[in-house]
Amino acid sequence: MTPSLPLSFSTAHPAGLSFELLGEVRGWRDGMEIPLGAPRQRALLAVLLLRAGSPVSRDHLIDGIWGDAAVTDGPNLVQAYISKLRRLFEPDRAPRTAGGVLTRIGASYRLSIGPEQYDLGRFERSVAEARERRAAGQTQAAERMLTAALAAWPGPALTGVTGPLLDVERARLAELRLAVVEEHAELALQLGGHARLVPHLFVLTAEHPYRERLWALLMIALYRGSRQADALAAYQRARHTLMENLGLVPGPELRRIEEAILAGRPDPLALAAPAESAGAASDHDGPGDGGLGGVPAGPYDAAADAAPARPRLTLVGSAPATGPVPRAAAGGPWADGAARPAR
Repeated sequence: MTPSLPLSFSTAHPAGLSFELLGEVRGWRDGMEIPLGAPRQRALLAVLLLRAGSPVSRDHLIDGIWGDAAVTDGPNLVQAYISKLRRLFEPDRAPRTAGGVLTRIGASYRLSIGPEQYDLGRFERSVAEARERRAAGQTQAAERMLTAALAAWPGPALTGVTGPLLDVERARLAELRLAVVEEHAELALQLGGHARLVPHLFVLTAEHPYRERLWALLMIALYRGSRQADALAAYQRARHTLMENLGLVPGPELRRIEEAILAGRPDPLALAAPAESAGAASDHDGPGDGGLGGVPAGPYDAAADAAPARPRLTLVGSAPATGPVPRAAAGGPWADGAARPAR
């Protein structure tokens, strides 16, 4: 069965309000872009979007936008920005009536929108669904969903807005995206996409030289492409980088992969499912899984700042994975910023 792509990644904005923060902070009302005003006003909206559906205190908004900078009229500025945003979001609302989108709760404000109304919410929901598909053994469907999710992230997030909280969130979101890029590469590798993965992984290991997972994926992709010497050279580059810059030796995962390549095992680098689910085979993906089965993964918790746990790259002696090479979006879903879909 070939599932359709998530409706949340339609290129047309539905009627009503929608927002983006995985790139520039932008908003639309009834398909028309909203002029969001000065950078500080956009920054305030960004903080509310990052906590969409939850009350955000006025003090948190002030600290998140201005931090330790001297600001004597912070509460009045926040109220002025809130009033302007309310008029932009609900221009037909009668004066002095409660807003339905941006509401006040005591000394806090809440942006009342659903996950489908902003790009981060759609991304988190699609990643969670992809992990459910992967846990059910539907590897191809999970890979397609992550491809669509990454292609809809123009990146880098929160462009054009600054503030102590936003700087921290920008780093968190970059880590979130890179973790999903790694997860997508693992799925593509399971589906026999090593040839397409290699150039993207060369770029990613150069941009993120201390991420051993990326080096492991590169070594696997090279080895599956009958490039044993290149795979070993990648290990040496990773080892040199870690030793010279951090004084560390590669972790056990990379060392096991190097040993397996040196031993010349037929395909020692497959992504193996845990023993309790090794017999779970997909009824939908057929031979595209390469006989590996699904890899259980917990659903994404949007409240957790840490990167989600992912299955280990285990050394097993299965046959080489076969199956269709995954389609890559323009610029590739592994690139740091995919092209923006046409509206």
